[in-house]
Amino acid sequence: MRWGWVVVFLAISPWTWAQQPPGAIEVPNDPIVRIIEQLADPADGRIDYAKVQTAIERAANPKFDAKAFNADLDHWANLVKARVPKGAPPTEVMTALGQVIYTPGPWNDNHPFSYDLDDPMGSIYQNKLVSTYLRTRKGNCVSMPTLLIILGQKLGLTMTLSEAPQHEFARLQDVNGRWFNIEATSPGSPPDSKYIDEMHITPQQIQSGIYMRTTTPRETVAAMLEPLEAVYVHTRSPGALLGLAVLVERMDLRNADGYVNEANAFFLTLAHRYLVHHLTPEVLPPAQRADFNALYDASTRIMNRVEAMGWAPSTKTGDKEYLERVQRYKAAHGG
Repeated sequence: MRWGWVVVFLAISPWTWAQQPPGAIEVPNDPIVRIIEQLADPADGRIDYAKVQTAIERAANPKFDAKAFNADLDHWANLVKARVPKGAPPTEVMTALGQVIYTPGPWNDNHPFSYDLDDPMGSIYQNKLVSTYLRTRKGNCVSMPTLLIILGQKLGLTMTLSEAPQHEFARLQDVNGRWFNIEATSPGSPPDSKYIDEMHITPQQIQSGIYMRTTTPRETVAAMLEPLEAVYVHTRSPGALLGLAVLVERMDLRNADGYVNEANAFFLTLAHRYLVHHLTPEVLPPAQRADFNALYDASTRIMNRVEAMGWAPSTKTGDKEYLERVQRYKAAHGG
């Protein structure tokens, strides 16, 4: 499970923005956005997923140890390399990667990586980071496939991230150019139909491209930014969230998260300026009323756009089905 609408109220005066046009949000000059842009458009055309994740981790945690993180990634990749002959086909390499990560043995100190059954909904946003997954060996549908594509790339595999409702999974390209789904949370290669049936994915959602699409490496970077968007929602200004969301949209016009977080930035600004102060349009002076309406209209317009693509918020029924799948996983794995 990935995210829902989050409102974080800050004690900001509604009058500090008074000189701005109605609905304006100040977007800071964010160095993280510039770094991600550069990493997503390298001179040699080869996007390095490990470098992208390192930038994300550093942005999420100022005390992040990049050297130790990358040494850890190399350690796991080297364990897999030792298991397969040079020139082995992608499927053989992927099998070896799965064994090293998920099968208990001396290679992982009999402490394999597994699904985090204590936070099945991904409620703690730090748990979506790969650094947390490496440290705890407990992951979710964001951190687990991200680690797979990072290690896969280090092993010479062509891998990307794909999306389903409140879910991410990896895809692997074989020697014939065919793509296979790689489910990281319950290791295997399920067909598209399994995702479509279990997650009730509609033809509209597939046709619009928000779900079940094989992405490019640049579009994969957009998907990798989802945990950072969650960090920004909780710890940064709405303007910073807006800048990051717009970056996601530039990298992938069919990434629903970008639009939802763009809308969220306008709604958070509306909340900070007015709702937290219990201010409604009818009690505001004309200029502030225009600002209130512009922020509301912007958030609504963006949400209408992504909903027209088939996006919908999670439902109680969907969450219940998801938790039932978690319980089945627990029963099957002795959790």
